[in-house]
Amino acid sequence: MTTLLVALLALLAPRQHVTVAASAGSTSAKAGGKVVLYVDVVPDAGIHVYAPGATDYQSITLTLEPSASVVAGKVVYPKSETLFFEPLKETVPIYQKPFRLAEDVTIAKSTKPGTKLKIAGKIDYQACDDKVCFIPASLPVSWTIDVK
Repeated sequence: MTTLLVALLALLAPRQHVTVAASAGSTSAKAGGKVVLYVDVVPDAGIHVYAPGATDYQSITLTLEPSASVVAGKVVYPKSETLFFEPLKETVPIYQKPFRLAEDVTIAKSTKPGTKLKIAGKIDYQACDDKVCFIPASLPVSWTIDVK
């Protein structure tokens, strides 16, 4: 019975359609120093997500939770592809191959050395295949930086 319940719950759980992995240019930094945060995104086969500039869809975004210990920079997005969707006669910017988002953050000068600084955020996006656009989704991401 338990196996059946787990299988049923797996079918009912929303599919994410992408895999994300967070990493950093360095796992340590001095107070007042900068670190580059990365999010590697891999869309499932046959799936695309919308790039910045898409209208009427949820473009992929990286948003960091506000923190007194971190000053967030601007997210850098890679060059997107262009998709012409014939049924709606629309052209939209997308990512359908693996890609990386990057964001510089500055560690507050007031952060004490020895602190393990957890930086949390989320990726918001909308995934589609060649027939269906799924409801917008969000995935958590986080990084831990050792302050020297």
